[in-house]
Amino acid sequence: MSTTNIVILIIVVLLIVIALISKHHKHKYVFHEKQVADAIGKVFSEAGTDEMAESKFLHDLQLKVNCSRKELFFLYGKARSAEMITSENGKVRKA
Repeated sequence: MSTTNIVILIIVVLLIVIALISKHHKHKYVFHEKQVADAIGKVFSEAGTDEMAESKFLHDLQLKVNCSRKELFFLYGKARSAEMITSENGKVRKA
């Protein structure tokens, strides 16, 4: 094998490794439903109400779970699909 072929092979292997690491990084969010339900319960209990503004809810949930904005929206979607919360007209209500 010539030097050019070896360099090309090394570059291809590096690109494959980078693609695999990137895929793993994008799919690493693991939150169990109990963990999400507990955090949502704490947010509503500290607010003292069963309904609050969506922006306030998201901010408080992010502080409780200590996650990034991207993970926060993942959790928000998971909570809505599991029917832990309902959201309409900019308000979030505990289900």
